[in-house]
Amino acid sequence: MTSIFQPNQTSAKLMVQFAAQAWLATDAEPNQELQKRYLLVYDMYIKARSYVIINKVAFWLAFLAAIMVLIWPSLAVVSHDLGIQMEFLKSAVIQTTVTGFAALTFAVYAHYKKRQLHAENLMRRLIYSDEPFQALVSQVLAEMERVDSGFTFYNPLINNDKNEAE
Repeated sequence: MTSIFQPNQTSAKLMVQFAAQAWLATDAEPNQELQKRYLLVYDMYIKARSYVIINKVAFWLAFLAAIMVLIWPSLAVVSHDLGIQMEFLKSAVIQTTVTGFAALTFAVYAHYKKRQLHAENLMRRLIYSDEPFQALVSQVLAEMERVDSGFTFYNPLINNDKNEAE
């Protein structure tokens, strides 16, 4: 059991390994409820893992973009002092583009970090909860649907249509 405890892993990986060892590694008759619970945990692990990959890429892009935002105004001055004449370094359009790229990468990171956290919390709920599987499954599936929804934009017309239908 102690082989699953590695410091350089995500919470999702730890939980899916724990669930596999605790729920599936028995010589007894397979427990259908635990198998279904593990299936949901593993499904969420797949989602969390993809979010981790997106987060790592977005984090490093955001980090580099933040550095560029900080040093970009200095580039024009330093390049001029070195005798390098590059007009694009002085361009407000380029600086605005770099700043916009930084904001976009921060937004992508924040969005998918929330999704990763939510998937990991759903995994924790399935693992730590003493509730029967049938009581949890509808709640967990509804939350997974919300996590899978992706980017959403507020649309007052859609919300009004829902309120009128009720």
